[in-house]
Amino acid sequence: MSDNSQMQDALRDVAGSDEALRDRVKLIVMRWLSQHRVDPAALHEVTAAAVDGLGAGFAPRGQAASAALASAVQGIDEAVSRAVYALQMAAEEAWDGGRQFAANDLKASLDELRGLESSFVQSLRDTADKSQGWLRQEFLTLGDHLSRNGSDTGRRVREVTEILGNRLKGAASGAGRDALDSTTLVRSRLAAIASGVLRGIADAIESKP
Repeated sequence: MSDNSQMQDALRDVAGSDEALRDRVKLIVMRWLSQHRVDPAALHEVTAAAVDGLGAGFAPRGQAASAALASAVQGIDEAVSRAVYALQMAAEEAWDGGRQFAANDLKASLDELRGLESSFVQSLRDTADKSQGWLRQEFLTLGDHLSRNGSDTGRRVREVTEILGNRLKGAASGAGRDALDSTTLVRSRLAAIASGVLRGIADAIESKP
């Protein structure tokens, strides 16, 4: 498991102020992912760590901060959604460049992505279990809301898994089979490309006036 403590420290710090909170949380999580590893397994781990960081940051605040907490959680959601998009772009770049995935590598990635939204919801509930009073109830409420209504992350995951799933089906049949057998883009290569894509997205967001 990676050490996400620096990201959590940054989230605890920004949780003390409501100013542009959603955007600041989003950039912290995006920057952390882009500097480390953007792959489905890392997304699960970093999402859970980010939610925990917010829990620690909001613990000293009172119930009047409930709207700020919701905004901060939305920032995590948007950051992870953009990381999923970066994975899609990395995969598309690989396919277009003639590099193909081994079927098992791509299927494993798709399976991990499909569970990302439920993992996000579970992270909110797990942090609720570690919290007390108003904060515990707010995390439970946010988890229930995302479970019922969905998240940006979940919507992006559904789009990406459909696109990559169709790619997998196409490559596993006909002429694509030979390419799959002969050329493998391992997950570490995909993660490296996705990190660069996400870094570019974060730079564009941060440069906006």
